[in-house]
Amino acid sequence: MLARELNLPLEKITLDEFDGKGPTYRVHVFDRGGKEILTREFTVSTIDRPYNGVMPEYEKVQVDTGWVRVEQGSAVLLNQRIATDIEEFWDHYHKETLPKVFQIVMSRSHGELRPDFAPPFDTLKIDIHMSEPNYELGIDKERISSLEALQEDTFYSTENFVNMMGDLEVGRAITYAGRIIPIVHASDDGKDGHVHIEFYAKPAGNPLVELTWTDAQGKRHERKRDLWVLQGPMQPRLIQARATAEGPESLTWLLPADYKDDKFEEWVGQEGEDQVVRGIFPVEQARGQLHWMEAMHAAGLYKDELAYPRLKRMAFEFELPLPLSAKIDAPAPRESAILNVNPPAHPRPMIADYKPKTVQWDEPISPDESASILAGLARHPGVNVYWMGRSYLGENLWAADVMLPSPAVLRSWAKETTLKASIVYSGRQHANEVSSTSHILKLGDQLVNDPALLKQVNVVLHPITNPDGAELSVQLAEITPNNMLHPGYHGALAADVSTGQTDFDPVYPESRTRRQLLETWLPDAFLNPHGYPSHEWVQPFSEYSGWVQTRQGANNGRTWWIPRGWFTSLTYLRDDQHPYSEKVTYELRDRIVEAERGVPGLLDLENRMNARYERFGQRWQPENMQQPIVNGIRIYMALKGTGGGRGGAGAPAPGSGGVGGISPDVTWDSGYTEAPDETAHGDYMKLMASAGLAFDRVHLEYLAKAKLRINRTEREQGGRVTFRIERLRPNLPASETEPPRRETATEQRP
Repeated sequence: MLARELNLPLEKITLDEFDGKGPTYRVHVFDRGGKEILTREFTVSTIDRPYNGVMPEYEKVQVDTGWVRVEQGSAVLLNQRIATDIEEFWDHYHKETLPKVFQIVMSRSHGELRPDFAPPFDTLKIDIHMSEPNYELGIDKERISSLEALQEDTFYSTENFVNMMGDLEVGRAITYAGRIIPIVHASDDGKDGHVHIEFYAKPAGNPLVELTWTDAQGKRHERKRDLWVLQGPMQPRLIQARATAEGPESLTWLLPADYKDDKFEEWVGQEGEDQVVRGIFPVEQARGQLHWMEAMHAAGLYKDELAYPRLKRMAFEFELPLPLSAKIDAPAPRESAILNVNPPAHPRPMIADYKPKTVQWDEPISPDESASILAGLARHPGVNVYWMGRSYLGENLWAADVMLPSPAVLRSWAKETTLKASIVYSGRQHANEVSSTSHILKLGDQLVNDPALLKQVNVVLHPITNPDGAELSVQLAEITPNNMLHPGYHGALAADVSTGQTDFDPVYPESRTRRQLLETWLPDAFLNPHGYPSHEWVQPFSEYSGWVQTRQGANNGRTWWIPRGWFTSLTYLRDDQHPYSEKVTYELRDRIVEAERGVPGLLDLENRMNARYERFGQRWQPENMQQPIVNGIRIYMALKGTGGGRGGAGAPAPGSGGVGGISPDVTWDSGYTEAPDETAHGDYMKLMASAGLAFDRVHLEYLAKAKLRINRTEREQGGRVTFRIERLRPNLPASETEPPRRETATEQRP
């Protein structure tokens, strides 16, 4: 900015730091001959205040404040602090709002806050109108906006406040905090600020059934039962299915039970009620639940729950423990129950319900628009778009398999991924990182119009992993399109949608979709594109950077202060069980660099952002802010690979980007990207999406052109012939030769 305003070469302006308790800034100006012609100093006015008003002992932070000083000659007439408007709001929020939230949450839970019953409240919505600086700097996407900074700080400090409540009350953080929605509006220049806060508590601290009635004698009765999370092996197993030509007609499930009869009153006299309710599952209770489910259906309640088209009934077999008198190898006794199934009141969503649209690059794509684009792709032969359920807030979840057309009515995923390589693109985990949905859908559009790459590869598109956050971020972008919009980053309850992704029944239903895709396809490649702020990230009441909340990670957290262009990371396994890992990774690296350099405008952006990252970041904190630049493109790679071991036990998949449960022996190519796309629009969105699309195509083209390693064997033994088809992984680069395979006497390889 100085170079531009003063018309000076950038190298003529240098920064340095000085010790001592002097001013915040000191400026020296020299003429051409080196003579100092100006010296000025400026000290930022600050105060120390508690990080959190409810728990002030947690941490102290230094905060910028307003000040007025009036002098007449040598006399100081006035010298005092003047709190800024955002400080006035912050004082109220921490002295009035959050203490009330704390009191209500604790009263609802009767002083016994439990993470099992998260979230502790429903919604905290803050609607902010203020007159504040809010303008662009003319340097890429850099801007001055205390309103955006306030939105960021309100969201993250409130989320951390709930975590602190958990630490204080139960000794561990509460992961699912609740809906936290700070909304800031464009600056109301010259007008008094006003903030509207809405808080919605839960009716009770935990799920419960409460019945009250008056008997014939006029006596009032009350019965209450807390509904705790059941513990133990509660996952049902399908043991029988009956089907007609139209589809399944009945299903039978097996699950363990502890007792036949429900003797609750007797049990609570012998063991604590918590242990009884949480740990004991009697068959009588299950039958009662099924009975009342049917009764509620008959009364017109929950007509879409446990309701399925064509399915007439579901049977349940409950396996009980062996009686003490039974032999150890005797079959376990079973009890049964039946639920008559009705069709749902509302049919399951179908992709054909959406009006088809084409992919656009200009604005963030909402969940509905994404579904409409998938509806357009579904019109092409070989594209199968399917519904994967609903999110926590009821948004539809969609994925699409993009393959070559087939005359088959049914296609086996197991066969498809054995005879071809498979790749899964799963985007928008953090939903304000908007460009991934655009380039994943753009890739699908390219493939249906030019399917040559599908001859050797199956492609799975999962454009939006976090539809609740995506819907919120799109709505917020209509108000403040250039803000980072981190309230839409996580899922509905301020927890990442990756939380619980390995759970059988996660809090967020959307958390299971990635696991389902990975387990179904066992893909060769899994790509998880991400984004991050397109401009400097500021949180004014959290020690500027906001990372006081994660103390141990403070230094690493600061690496995200300043944009550093588009980048990715790669790693490889360095052991004798994965001899090709290093070769494949370096070939992918070289292809990524070549592809990204070919994206119009990207290299110029990389050079500018990397130069600023060095000038304002790496120079002062080199231990955390590295510059791993490969021919102009930032790619993070360890100096050597990681250990894997046979079977990949305990080893992460290279570049898996924090997605757990991926074996490097199966999914040998997994990675993520970071694009400075919070929040991208117009030509800048097209640039970010183009960089992501280039990355997508590198991995796809490698799979499409590398050597498939399919072995077909025929074995005769005991008068039977067994045919076996297997595909070894990874696909080999064109320069590599398949190692010799040892054959047995009865094995023939055509």
